[in-house]
Amino acid sequence: MRLRNKNWTKEYIKNYNQYVLDSSLINNLENLFKNNYPTFLEIGCGKGKFLISQAIDNQKKNFIAMEKEATVIGVALKKAITTKELELNNLLFLNSYAEKLQDILEPNCLDGIYLNFSDPWPKLRHEKKRLTHLKFLEIYWKLLKKDGFIEIKTDNDNLYNFSLQQIELSNFKLLEKTNDLYKNQRLLKDNVATEYEEKFHKMGKNINKIIIKKED
Repeated sequence: MRLRNKNWTKEYIKNYNQYVLDSSLINNLENLFKNNYPTFLEIGCGKGKFLISQAIDNQKKNFIAMEKEATVIGVALKKAITTKELELNNLLFLNSYAEKLQDILEPNCLDGIYLNFSDPWPKLRHEKKRLTHLKFLEIYWKLLKKDGFIEIKTDNDNLYNFSLQQIELSNFKLLEKTNDLYKNQRLLKDNVATEYEEKFHKMGKNINKIIIKKED
């Protein structure tokens, strides 16, 4: 999610820093959320629509919205705070990079990870930056609990195919795959759309989805 720098976001984050995680202090999610509910991470939360909806509909689940750009975190945070249906007791924000997750979170602490419309990094020389590259899948494996899942959605067909190839090299079990989510009524039933998803679907672009699971 690329947004032009918005000067107000820095001060806004500072004013509401109780909802923004200090990556140097995350060592126990139960203490952090003050409960032992399942915890889910979205890597690349964008403007926050997806995870805010999840937090509203699932009060007995915890959610962490992660973005590498502070400006985007500020926009998503403001959206969360101004959403009347959300009490903000089960949603926190993290400004960091996926490469650093192992230094931030404990092993076996997450119940699920969402990768929604990640940057496809289309050039071959950048393929290791793709969030479904094997090196990232190995990080996610360490962070997920047994039976933890990853849901991947993308409008980019090349990233979809690349992700399936990388999953074959990993320890994850492939549960579901479709190259046209909106023609799969079973997977579409509980689907929560992101901003990008709504935009691309209205344009007639197919939406790809993959679900994988950690099994020992």
